[in-house]
Amino acid sequence: MPVGRVTRIIGGFYYIKTEDGTTLSAVPRGKLRRTDGIVVGDQVDYELIAPGQGVIEGVRPRHNLLKRPLVANVTQVALVFAHKNPDFNYLLIDRFLVMLEAYRLPTLILLNKTDLVPEKTAEENAEPYRKIGYTTLCTSTKNGQGIKDFLTALQGETTTLAGPSGVGKSALLNTIIPGLNQQTGAVSAKIGRGRHTTREVRLLPLPEGEGYIFDTPGFTQLDLDFLAPPDLAACFPEFAAPAEECRFQGCRHEQEPDCGVKAAMLAGAIYPWRYEHYLTFLAELKSREEQKYRRTGHHWQKQRS
Repeated sequence: MPVGRVTRIIGGFYYIKTEDGTTLSAVPRGKLRRTDGIVVGDQVDYELIAPGQGVIEGVRPRHNLLKRPLVANVTQVALVFAHKNPDFNYLLIDRFLVMLEAYRLPTLILLNKTDLVPEKTAEENAEPYRKIGYTTLCTSTKNGQGIKDFLTALQGETTTLAGPSGVGKSALLNTIIPGLNQQTGAVSAKIGRGRHTTREVRLLPLPEGEGYIFDTPGFTQLDLDFLAPPDLAACFPEFAAPAEECRFQGCRHEQEPDCGVKAAMLAGAIYPWRYEHYLTFLAELKSREEQKYRRTGHHWQKQRS
């Protein structure tokens, strides 16, 4: 039975990219029709019933599934931020990175709108993440800087874009996929951020080479409530080696003595602001955990009385 990739879902019709490069519309058969079990990015078995029309018989096992946006089989994330307009924000970048590390998704960082800042500023913004180990590109859709490197990084991958609104995700898609004409949004001078202009999830094949890129409304959930406090440190890759020097197993790198992570930070091996962001997120997770236990305790007391 032939296999295809779901690239779009509209009004109950599923558009499938076939192995020979053509696109057909299909409907799910039987039980699949009564569930939300097919999402954009899925690989599906289908039966051709007429030219350009088919019936989906089953869904192949997924490598992963993201909930917001709802997409399947992502192999990497391109995290897009702007050097300026909206303002560069290390804390927000780190919040995204923690989420992506928790999902175990390889991440490519794009620092966009490089044409708006001096070259020295762009390199200073990128350098910390390169030192941590993230592939980090400075890009511009105005002068083309970094676009060839971005296209190279997309080859053979199924990539989804992530990042706040107004940083140029739609403009990047328009640049790498000529003729897409994706609507772009301006950044509000009052609130310093943009509005999402993408309304629908699509999986777009790259015009040259092999690979796909998702066009989605973006990551709408940035709460870290799916993480437990002990799991947070693993989302900071540069903590891994120093953590082996901690005196206590399960050290949270906060108040404990002889902490290898704190020692590495004081020695300059870990950026102090990265460590401060870790403490910020840790406090957030601990507060959520305490609130959850209080609610659970009150519920138990009420039942008991």
